[in-house]
Amino acid sequence: MWEMIELREIRVFLALAEELHFGRTAERLGLTQSRVSQSLRALETKLGTELVHRTSRRVSLTAAGERFLASLGPAYGKLAGVLERTHDSSLRLEGRLRLGLIAAAASGTELLRVSAHEC
Repeated sequence: MWEMIELREIRVFLALAEELHFGRTAERLGLTQSRVSQSLRALETKLGTELVHRTSRRVSLTAAGERFLASLGPAYGKLAGVLERTHDSSLRLEGRLRLGLIAAAASGTELLRVSAHEC
């Protein structure tokens, strides 16, 4: 079932591994504590292992959680970088934009200034 893991579940685990507190993790990610808990349980179910020990007072990583964190951290950083670069490149315009004006005076001063500027 690991093929069904969502990026959100990974983000929740990474934040919880840093905070070691459900409330602070929820606040940091803009989620409710129950959503953090649900996401973590879903991730653990999909991986087939417990990643954190939970008590009413303390959260700590299990041995499996420690191993997962050690392997996941660098990989997540690379994946996040790829996603960010792909998103950013979709926002960039490439090529040349040609704008024709029938009456330059009707374009307004700002458009006239921009249209006279050679990029």
